[in-house]
Amino acid sequence: MKALSLLFACCALLFVAGTAHAEQIPDAELEVQIRRILQEHPDIVLDILREHSETALDIVQLGADRRRSEALRSQWTEDAKTPKKATLEERPSRGPENAPVTLVAFSDFTCAYCQQAAFAVESLLKRYPEDVRFVFKQSPNSETGILAGRWFVAAARQDMKKAWNFYGMLFDAQRKLLESPLPTLKETAEKAGLDVKKLEADLRKNAQAIDLIVATDIREAKDLGFAGTPYFLVNDLVIRGAVPLETFIDAVEFAKTAKK
Repeated sequence: MKALSLLFACCALLFVAGTAHAEQIPDAELEVQIRRILQEHPDIVLDILREHSETALDIVQLGADRRRSEALRSQWTEDAKTPKKATLEERPSRGPENAPVTLVAFSDFTCAYCQQAAFAVESLLKRYPEDVRFVFKQSPNSETGILAGRWFVAAARQDMKKAWNFYGMLFDAQRKLLESPLPTLKETAEKAGLDVKKLEADLRKNAQAIDLIVATDIREAKDLGFAGTPYFLVNDLVIRGAVPLETFIDAVEFAKTAKK
């Protein structure tokens, strides 16, 4: 009750500040009075936080999200000034080649964060069917990741549409892929409608060309300073990690504006 009474005192001071009598109490003096009450009775704040913990957490989260968004926009402003080199030829891609925004993923089929990001990217592409071209580049850090990357490149050489079905199914089967790599790749490719025998033949016959694609992607990720996965380029803007869909949307809109 004491804390509540003191809280009412603070509210009364604020009310006075908002009325015609506010001119009788200068802003500086009003602030001093409220600060004195809160400093002498900090239990007011603690009681309010206990009684409204969910609201307080929402406010803290909102503030953190706003600071993160502001930091990203500041980073993107700098990113846009420096062109980023990424080889796109012969890489699996979706969307119009003349789209105003190119989203390049440096990813790994065995990475849990890449799996999460893949779902956000899928939603993004549905939202921007004409404005975004998506290009998938490999940045695996394990033998299984490299193997899966080689299979995806080979799948794209055989049939791009079926390759993207393979891509989605492979991320869905990530646990099985880690437990049993080659059988899972064969099973998933068959489910995606790909010709598994032709895939295996291509992987043998054109091993050097396919390996070069994967190796080049890994090197470019390092050259760009990308440590770990996933990383994304939205034109020249950099996104790190499995960020929510809203961050991708903000980046696309920022990139579209920056290009004008």
